[in-house]
Amino acid sequence: MARRISFKQQLLCRTGMDPDEPICNPQDPPGDGDTNIQQMPEDCLGLILDLLDPVTVATLEKTSRHMYSLIQTHQYWRRALKKLVLKHPYLGHKIDTETEEEDLGKEGCKGVYKNLAKELNLFWKKNEKFKPLTLRNDQYFCEKDERQKIVSMKVTGNYFITVLGPRTRSDLAVYSLRVFDRNTKKKINEISNLIDKPEYLAFSPKYNIMVAKSHETCPSMPDTLNIWTLESQSDPFLRAYHLKSSGLGARCTALVLKEDIFFGSLKKDCVVMCPTRYNNKSVVRFLALTRASFCPDSFPAGAWKTDSAGDRFVKTNNGLIYEGHKVAVEEVGRVHIPHLVQLGVADFTDKWAILFSEAPKELPDRNIHLIVLDMANMSIRHILKAYEPRIAVYGASLHTQEPDVAVAVGKDGYLKVFDLDTGRELTNQRVPKPMARTNTTIIDFFGTTRFMLGSITDIHVFDLQFPLYPNPEAKLDRIERRREHIRTVSIYGEVWDMVEERALQLAPPPGVHALDPLMQLQQNLAALNQVNQAIEANIVRPELPEEADRVEQLMVEFRAVQQRIHDLNQEMEARISVAIEAVAADLSHIFVLTNTGDIMTFDFCESSPIDESIGED
Repeated sequence: MARRISFKQQLLCRTGMDPDEPICNPQDPPGDGDTNIQQMPEDCLGLILDLLDPVTVATLEKTSRHMYSLIQTHQYWRRALKKLVLKHPYLGHKIDTETEEEDLGKEGCKGVYKNLAKELNLFWKKNEKFKPLTLRNDQYFCEKDERQKIVSMKVTGNYFITVLGPRTRSDLAVYSLRVFDRNTKKKINEISNLIDKPEYLAFSPKYNIMVAKSHETCPSMPDTLNIWTLESQSDPFLRAYHLKSSGLGARCTALVLKEDIFFGSLKKDCVVMCPTRYNNKSVVRFLALTRASFCPDSFPAGAWKTDSAGDRFVKTNNGLIYEGHKVAVEEVGRVHIPHLVQLGVADFTDKWAILFSEAPKELPDRNIHLIVLDMANMSIRHILKAYEPRIAVYGASLHTQEPDVAVAVGKDGYLKVFDLDTGRELTNQRVPKPMARTNTTIIDFFGTTRFMLGSITDIHVFDLQFPLYPNPEAKLDRIERRREHIRTVSIYGEVWDMVEERALQLAPPPGVHALDPLMQLQQNLAALNQVNQAIEANIVRPELPEEADRVEQLMVEFRAVQQRIHDLNQEMEARISVAIEAVAADLSHIFVLTNTGDIMTFDFCESSPIDESIGED
């Protein structure tokens, strides 16, 4: 595929600039001939303001009276409130966007926005006055059949999506997708009888598209991206797109979907970042999805055929396209990754893309790396060591600010922040409970990165304050002081009620030996741990200096093995007993899914005062 020309090349072609002219540095102070942002026309400034986040605009307001009046004239804060309600409709009862500016008091729409952020943050913070409303399986999205349980969930402002699978090991391994509207609290779509569990679920509410990976068991067959409509239609299935590279079947390792993304000068409706693995090579592909109508007139190049059901289709290299209003898939970018195997964590914006990878066992360097991609020229900007070998990355998110950073949480419980531009690690934080699991989620809470890190029965909530650097002189300082643990929510009180259900789900099918393989593995790990402890206790102190290094190396290796055994034992414990399976969050809720299929909802908007009589007892 031809390499896309960079933004700089496009600019030089269209403006006729001399490439030999010295490039201006934006960090330099303005000169005599430079244009100031305050001198720009109001309509141009309005377009710029619409692309800025509220935190940046609030800072910009303080620079001068003229800038303050321009922002007020543009009605930025009224627009920001409407965007907030559009993206988070569950906050609609707290905001009245129709009230005139004069009737909102001295601070107007900005005051409403600021007070809402303060109120929500007050309820999120750990305090002795309020506790969130806690609901278990009492919500509309918890509905399921008797032989099903919820195995996965996805949450956005408008929609709640659940994946239903077999409840016990004896039930049929068939999966279903259910989509619920959070405004009407009703089910609006259901896709049933899926043989493969939908993995890496991603969706676009604006363009009515839902994408999930379907894993093929045969090594020669490619993975498939199944694409459906998010809202119900007579035929929700849009397309099955086979992931191939160089004619070979490719394995998908992550899916990230973003709406309204610019690629060069072209704006794409939906773009899916799809790291894939094929023929011992790795590649990151960016696929643009567009709703389109297919028929012999719009697609004359293909040979149209008719299947046994009478539906017309055309065969392509990546699967069949049926006639009707379906979805067109276009590869808009591709980056090859040398010598690395992708893990399932990735994120991207207009400017950057990140993913985490692990070197194969054959190579001496097996550390987990953060790969930073420059989206302007589709190339690798940095490859940074992120974690030690075997430490899976459980959550990652891009935070666009100055500087742009990536926030990641690993299996060892370390939170790390990376500067994408300079390619260096900014912080190395360990959270209180190092037993991190895959139930990790990261959200943007009014300009603050707020992340939820789960252990077996608890969700720890942390804030990472931005900007990272208070002044230029402090750029070399690490930012440990800026990470703040604000709350813990727990399912511990509900676990006793779920134990019998978990035992029922893990019971072997008829005719299968009762000893569960997970329990067998746990017994083997316990025996191995005893052997290691015995060996370590019997290591004789070295008599010769040259033996000291060898004995020290043995001790380090034994302690590493014991730590690994401890981690595996906790993982086994989490699998055979009740534990948190997944976590999702928005600005006012935390949703926790347990491995028994129960959903706990912590509603901070409905926080209630703690009963004082309880404290007196």
